Amino acid sequence: MEQEKKIYTINEVSELVGISEAEVIRMVMIKKLPAIRVGKAIRIKEEDLEDFLNSFLGEEDDKHEGPEPVLYTAEQVAKILKLSVDNIWNLLKTGKLKGFKIREGRSSWRIPADSLEDFIESRTRKTS
Repeated sequence: MEQEKKIYTINEVSELVGISEAEVIRMVMIKKLPAIRVGKAIRIKEEDLEDFLNSFLGEEDDKHEGPEPVLYTAEQVAKILKLSVDNIWNLLKTGKLKGFKIREGRSSWRIPADSLEDFIESRTRKTS
């Protein structure tokens, strides 16, 4: 039996990904996130949302060498900084490292590359 495909509203995508509705609409308008228009309503297919998120994580397909990911997982940041994942989660929760949750659960954090660069820069300034 074929699994039923989901279609999300802008509000649902906003809540799932952890960004504002305005930012979701902006991603649709600049054609980074494919969408279906029904009259004035905008809907996003589940597979398009997954592709969109994977493109930020650098997981589109492992066959080609592409640009560095724009978003990192907490686990990836832990490897980069040579810290435990628990330390990364603590930094995220205290706001010392900027990120956002895409869903509930500990491994659902995403850290923008520029936030990681800012964090590293701020830490290297303090120790210099």
